[in-house]
Amino acid sequence: MSDGDEKLGSNLAQLVNQLEKIEFRNDRDLYRYARILRQIGLELHMRVGMDADMITAILGQYKGKWYTFGVQSKIRAKLVGAHLKGGSSAAKVLGLSGVKMYASFIRHFIRPEQEAEAEARKGKGKSKPGFSIGDKPNDSAGKPGESGRAA
Repeated sequence: MSDGDEKLGSNLAQLVNQLEKIEFRNDRDLYRYARILRQIGLELHMRVGMDADMITAILGQYKGKWYTFGVQSKIRAKLVGAHLKGGSSAAKVLGLSGVKMYASFIRHFIRPEQEAEAEARKGKGKSKPGFSIGDKPNDSAGKPGESGRAA
């Protein structure tokens, strides 16, 4: 098993394959899932964003009507490319959702456990107030009522 710190490939198909193979058994699996999902989101964001720019540029070169001098084609090309830009932003949100999921896991599961453990360690050194057996009072020399002092 891997510790989740291996280099993630930039190939989208490999990333999806790695994501499919994860079985949630411990916190390291959640961490790996978040990292791979983030990588997929960033990869899709980059690819779809570049494709949107390329499609906008290609469609903007269309001549269209002679009397608009191609301005109408450029406006329409931007409208078409804007849909892919929206998809690119959605892919970025997908990647961030994995990071937010892991941060939420830390906040709701790991930190409360760590705080409870710290509280338990902090309370061990203190003596509990109240009745205790085996402790002798400071001013006595023996059994209760036998202080050793002359009365």
